[in-house]
Amino acid sequence: MWKETGKFGSVLDNRAEFDETWRKFCATAVKQRRDLKGAGFINRITRRTKFKNEATERRFREKENRVNTAIALGVPDRVPVITNGLSFYPAYYSGISFADYCNDRRKCRAAYLKFVSENTWFDEMFPAQMINIGKLVSLSQVDFIRLPGIHLEENMTYQFVEKERLASDEYPQFIQEGYEYFQRVIMPRISPLYHPEYGWGKRRLAKLIKELLSFTFFYNRIVNTVEGEYGLPVDTAAMFFEPYDLAAILFRGLTGISTDLFRCPEMVERVTEMLAPVVISVYENFVVGSGLRGAVILCERAFSLSPRRFARFSLPTLKKVVDALIERGILPIITLEGDCTHLFEFMLEFPEGKCICNIDTGDIFKARNILEGHMCIAGNVPMNMMVTGTPDNIREYCKRLIQEVAPGGGYLLSGALGIPDNARPENVRAMVEYTIEHGKY
Repeated sequence: MWKETGKFGSVLDNRAEFDETWRKFCATAVKQRRDLKGAGFINRITRRTKFKNEATERRFREKENRVNTAIALGVPDRVPVITNGLSFYPAYYSGISFADYCNDRRKCRAAYLKFVSENTWFDEMFPAQMINIGKLVSLSQVDFIRLPGIHLEENMTYQFVEKERLASDEYPQFIQEGYEYFQRVIMPRISPLYHPEYGWGKRRLAKLIKELLSFTFFYNRIVNTVEGEYGLPVDTAAMFFEPYDLAAILFRGLTGISTDLFRCPEMVERVTEMLAPVVISVYENFVVGSGLRGAVILCERAFSLSPRRFARFSLPTLKKVVDALIERGILPIITLEGDCTHLFEFMLEFPEGKCICNIDTGDIFKARNILEGHMCIAGNVPMNMMVTGTPDNIREYCKRLIQEVAPGGGYLLSGALGIPDNARPENVRAMVEYTIEHGKY
């Protein structure tokens, strides 16, 4: 372990290096690359965080410093407590339907800001307004996601739809032609409105662009309010899949790709290699457009892989994405969904003090033993406990997390993957209040 003075110096150095990397990226790539110029322009005209008073700015800086210190493996004044992931809980909390939350911009904004304004004790807030994509999904008719009020009952959460959109014998042609094949063959399978030759068509494309811009303005203006009015840092710009997950969810489905690992493993490797630059570009555009430098990397299919197969099919391209984000001054938030305890050792292959490992149902206490001094850990008050447990259950679990995971710093306390859609508000309060009262170092 570092001595305290050396550790503090290392934390400051890490953050300064991280910020300088971001400045260089903005000064070069954002100004030179055509795709990022548009994102940069949107940022300039929509992201204008202005603190309403000095007290709000002080609160923001205090929370920001607390979280950043933990990420850089330092010891803040107390354990940071964050919302982490957040989807429909603000709707549940505010008493509106999930359908309204993802389809009605006015109601979404009101519900989310009600939750924010009444929960300012969090040290960081997740931008749950990102789920307000109902109009975009309706206009495009893409089939990889289902939303309440469109495909599902009004208070059901969203669902990703896995199915075979790429046949196993189509791998070679897809690999050979790349984006042209995706555009001509796969996109029409994703949306009935997408023509193999004409794409969306001029009118449909104009509507989609207009809606995408409307969503971006809506998203960024809420971030301005959360930070400027309530003094709460917003933690992430984007949530997307690592390349192996993307191949499974978008092209082959879990069953198909699991079979491919045995029948045509080289094809899977080559497709994930193709997808890595796409994933990086998605993160770049979201981060530049919003100015938020956190990138949630969803590893939803990792739990289904043995260590040997994870090392072959997921880790190489996951590392490419993580390394690329760090090189740009973007924070990778590696989110291991399900029980991925058997994969924690692989997190040691990522750069020290540059990432967050977000833990769901895996053994967070074992993760602490493995990753202490190497990677910041976030999590993992159980989701079922937050929904069906009591405040006493929550306090007992938080007590154990603070006693066993928090010592030495490098820890963010939160729910496992965030706050469940139907968590009991008294349990959420218990998590935050207990951490504030007992999480001091």
